[in-house]
Amino acid sequence: MSRAFRYLSSPALRWALPTLILLAAGGCGSNYADTQARVDTTPNTLTPPLRKLNPTPTQAYEIRLTLSNASDLSSTADGKSPFTVVEGTVQFDASNGARCGKSNALSGHVPSLSSHEPFRLSRISATEYVGTIYADMLLDENYYGREVCHWTLTEARVALRARPDIADTRFVAGLPAKKVLAGGTQARYFWKGYYPRFENGQHADYGSNQLDAVSADKRGEFFTVTLTARKIAGDSQGK
Repeated sequence: MSRAFRYLSSPALRWALPTLILLAAGGCGSNYADTQARVDTTPNTLTPPLRKLNPTPTQAYEIRLTLSNASDLSSTADGKSPFTVVEGTVQFDASNGARCGKSNALSGHVPSLSSHEPFRLSRISATEYVGTIYADMLLDENYYGREVCHWTLTEARVALRARPDIADTRFVAGLPAKKVLAGGTQARYFWKGYYPRFENGQHADYGSNQLDAVSADKRGEFFTVTLTARKIAGDSQGK
């Protein structure tokens, strides 16, 4: 593996999860209402849900995932697409978490407040998937008796695996809130050598946002995941 590629494939620290994750649901429903019902009623033996979903969100955005230069990737589990598992997650952060969150009585430390909510991506073709997210998916409320927590959209993120096997590589790409709200787009490049899995498996690849350090004759060794946002008319059922 070239030195240039090792640099490109190093996971960026900004992808690390915040200190406190309020609740990450384990699956995706067929629509927004189904997702809300499952998230609110699923028992959590560790901590109770520390956020509430908006029953009537209106700020809807379509997230479109497009694969490029991936025709030579072949999943043994599905002849229709290189990836049989395509998952979406929306990250929200409380902009005033230090003031509204629950502080540690001993240290006084207040962790950042984040919530990672799933959204469904439907396959349109072997190289295209579409889903809907809501910028107002979470309710601003006083969760800790200190002051109202104000949630803001941070990022829409996707993770792809060749097969349901958790040992297969997870290819992760994201679209920051600024680009989501502006109807923007962002491409991420991934080395095909990690497909469908790398060495002992359970590897996550966060790719690179450019291939400038890769020689022209090697760029065919990368496939591209492009995420594009588009504002759409919202409704409470996510249709």
